[in-house]
Amino acid sequence: MDAKTDRRSFLVTAGATLAAAASALDAQTEQPIRLAIIGAGHRAWAHLAILKTLPQFQVVALADPTPANLDKAASLAPGAKTYSDYRKLLAERNDIDAVVVITPSFLHSEVTVAALDRGLPVLCEKPMATTVEDANRMIEASRKSGKLLYIGFQKRLVPVTAKMHELAAAGEIGTIEFVSGNLFRGDWNPESWKYTDPKTGVATNWRYLTFTEGSALLEDGIHELDSLNWMIDNRVTRVMASGGNNVFKQRETVDHVAAVMEYENGVKLSFELCLFAPNAGPTARRMVLIGSEGVMTPESGRVAIRSRSGGAARYVDVVDNTPKAATAGAIGSAQDPETYQQYLAFESSLRTGRPPAVTPEDGKTAIKMVLLAEKSLRTHRVMNWNDLPA
Repeated sequence: MDAKTDRRSFLVTAGATLAAAASALDAQTEQPIRLAIIGAGHRAWAHLAILKTLPQFQVVALADPTPANLDKAASLAPGAKTYSDYRKLLAERNDIDAVVVITPSFLHSEVTVAALDRGLPVLCEKPMATTVEDANRMIEASRKSGKLLYIGFQKRLVPVTAKMHELAAAGEIGTIEFVSGNLFRGDWNPESWKYTDPKTGVATNWRYLTFTEGSALLEDGIHELDSLNWMIDNRVTRVMASGGNNVFKQRETVDHVAAVMEYENGVKLSFELCLFAPNAGPTARRMVLIGSEGVMTPESGRVAIRSRSGGAARYVDVVDNTPKAATAGAIGSAQDPETYQQYLAFESSLRTGRPPAVTPEDGKTAIKMVLLAEKSLRTHRVMNWNDLPA
């Protein structure tokens, strides 16, 4: 059975399950959706700032083991009760409609499965998990509970990205033949939560360790890979990658990687991530779709289409209807329009029972692409799709 058939089957099953379980929320569509936020670090602060502009949501509980993070999050969610242990939150509260998981990546599966087992829908930040096995546990927990599991690939909802997907699917550049992208950025936030590495006993930024982060591409770059894979809409067959630590040598996770994904239909996807390019300018985030009839790129908030036969570029305007108040930037660049749009999509699925805009299977495909790239760069081998579990 191919990937498209798997996805169709999942959507049909998920749609039937979610519609049947559309839950108490159907009967109270005018009431705010009561959220518990698990994980209250820097990314959670951006979520909370955006949620303050969405009256259809009410944050009623917060959990994080780090007091400073919890205090900052509580200041952004007045009235929310705080917990140092998410398990206590899940055990005590009967007034929660959904859970948002914003923990370090290695905890995504544990927390998500616990919430689903408690009978609560979940919005889980990307990456879905740090192993395929954990992703499968999350999918099974969602299936068994009949509750929504939405994976946080909000970059699909960037207006210009969504428009590129729409135009590519409509054949505006013919058949997609080759795709290229990159993310050139600065290093990870030095103020991130520290995990005490049992091997060294040293409290270490969690993004520096393979166990807690999974890989550099799982933490960033996976957004772009997911979006480009969404546009290609075919099955990956082989992955190869090279990378290492040229600048940040005293850590396990790499500071640069170049990867190539091969697809069943012959398309190649080339992607590069670099963490020592904080001032890369217009080349910092790039997506190029090359089709049989032309080339498509995002340019200054519009989609540029250039015909293979020559001539001037044709520009397609894109509308962003996100309120300015939602993205005022008080928390930084993570307070973005696409996270606002993601909450609207999450609300729609919760209230109507519609399948999520980003499914658990989408989340698993993205992490499998990245984990195969990580395995390739570590072993210097070309990886086949079946080299990791289904």
